[in-house]
Amino acid sequence: MRRTILATLLVLIVFSSGCIAPLHYTSESETPHSWETSEVTSSSPSYTTLPATWTNPLVKWENTTVSLPSQDAELNCPGILWRYLLKDALECMLSGKELDVVSPLAEQLKGENLPQSAWNVLEWEGEWLSYDWEKASQPFAKVIIYPDGRQEVVEGQNNTIQTPYETIMRRKGVCTDYTILTDALLLAMNHSPVYAMAINLTDLGHATALVKIGGWYFALDQHLPPMDLGAYYRYWERQGSTIINATLYEITPGENQANVKNLGTIRGYEFLNQDYTMTDADARNLAYSMMNVFYGDFGLKADESLTSLSDGKLPGGYKAGWTWGVTYYHLADYYHPIFHKQYAEWLTGEMLSDSGFLGYLKKSDTVWVEIGIAGDDLVVTVYLGELQ
Repeated sequence: MRRTILATLLVLIVFSSGCIAPLHYTSESETPHSWETSEVTSSSPSYTTLPATWTNPLVKWENTTVSLPSQDAELNCPGILWRYLLKDALECMLSGKELDVVSPLAEQLKGENLPQSAWNVLEWEGEWLSYDWEKASQPFAKVIIYPDGRQEVVEGQNNTIQTPYETIMRRKGVCTDYTILTDALLLAMNHSPVYAMAINLTDLGHATALVKIGGWYFALDQHLPPMDLGAYYRYWERQGSTIINATLYEITPGENQANVKNLGTIRGYEFLNQDYTMTDADARNLAYSMMNVFYGDFGLKADESLTSLSDGKLPGGYKAGWTWGVTYYHLADYYHPIFHKQYAEWLTGEMLSDSGFLGYLKKSDTVWVEIGIAGDDLVVTVYLGELQ
């Protein structure tokens, strides 16, 4: 009877494998012309699963195909909690062995600095991975830890945290899988420390990876863009949830396991202590940087007189002109100047991905870009001109 009572007191409800998927940003475009397993029990100090194998372990990034090892690292970690609890998973799955397995991809994604590397990882994850809704719908894991040290998963046995390799090759995962993969890729690039959060929302648990740059924490949550903590707090409010609190972990490489330090609990309102507000000067600088991209890639010279197109007037010396406009919802709230260069290149790339815009661009000799802040939204207008 005594044993039964103690066992009940030591039941852990693991929620971090089941979590909410962040939604991607949305934008609206407009133009005045043509814009369009079985039960798991462990009684030994070590619990080993067979490493995953893949017959064709190829991964794509931009125009490059990356070949990974055909087998995952063999992880010998104490107990079974590393498959169910975030902190234990971070220690085990971010070991040197696992980082070696994902290092070929990390080498391709690595940028000239941490902001570029973090941006590249998020961009690649948005293209390569999808959220695993089936896994997210499974029951949360319930683990019993007995007084003699035995650990038993009595519910949600299949709702396990994936290794970085497994997430890459399965091309899907939930929030904890994304978190560990993101941190693994950054550590494999020799960016250290990296961070992770176990977040309590009003309706469910969540997890995300983070980086710290210039004293600012940025959430790297499955999709672009990175967000400072204030923007991230409002992001979840827009999804109908409120961050109650979060446990912040700092991760550095270790020999057999990663070093994971609990930095404490951050209350929801404390997220707003790190909250950048985009300025008109930021918007102008971003517009100038986009024009530099157009000049560098297409030789288009900047001409502010093209703004008369907004009044329906063609500037002198031109035979044709076009305007192109896009509204990116909430992007002004997410913007931070630490990622200025990445925003300029990304926004330009987003516009160039439209075949209609690209067709007009190829006819043009000059360009002018205006960026406005409308509440939390970012309004980008591009003026194109063809000289006589």
